[in-house]
Amino acid sequence: MINIDRTILEAANLAAIELSYGPGETVYERGAPARLVCAVDQGALYRFRLMPGDKRSILQFLFPGDGFGSEIGRHHRNTVQALTHIKVLAASRDALLAAAASDVRLSNLLFSLAASAAIAADEKADMMRVKNAAEKIAQFLLELEDRLSIRGVIDLPMGRLQIADYFGLRIETVSRTFSAFHREKIIQYRNRVQRRIVIRNRQRLQELASDASDLDYWSILKNRETENTLIAARALTMSL
Repeated sequence: MINIDRTILEAANLAAIELSYGPGETVYERGAPARLVCAVDQGALYRFRLMPGDKRSILQFLFPGDGFGSEIGRHHRNTVQALTHIKVLAASRDALLAAAASDVRLSNLLFSLAASAAIAADEKADMMRVKNAAEKIAQFLLELEDRLSIRGVIDLPMGRLQIADYFGLRIETVSRTFSAFHREKIIQYRNRVQRRIVIRNRQRLQELASDASDLDYWSILKNRETENTLIAARALTMSL
């Protein structure tokens, strides 16, 4: 999807309106007429598609500066919902296309954005095929640090289930991965719901994301679980 952000709206000299939504509210649903293009001004959203069996596939998380809503056809192919309280700037899709038809610079800019979107889609597809859960989540946290970090603190707008739906993983796998990162002091939690995170060992996270680490987190996790089981068994035996 082409990233129609605030810069594009301003370059096209389009009259934009401000729209506000609360957490969980739907901006538009799959099949709705694609009349507007939008740019995120505040907050976070996600774009998803319902799969057979009511399974949800999250295609993209959207943050300030990101655009959404541009379609080749006349209807939206996906659904967009708010993760937090959000504000978006919206402008007419037809007005944008008309502006691009008469402005070569804007037309070239839109073409470049379309090419960038295709490259990003290919890179995500490669990541989904070749990386394991720890590598995927390591790369995800590094990207969130770049996008959302304030004085080194990342407030995750999404929960573990939404991260699982984004990567096509089980929520238990995502939770175990975060727990392994925390135990190995790669990340630190700053609140009880474990949404506020600080990256303590960025080098290790980068090694994992690049598949260059010799650290096997699943072996570590399995060993820790085995140790906990043995401790519990010894405690039970002593109590008998």
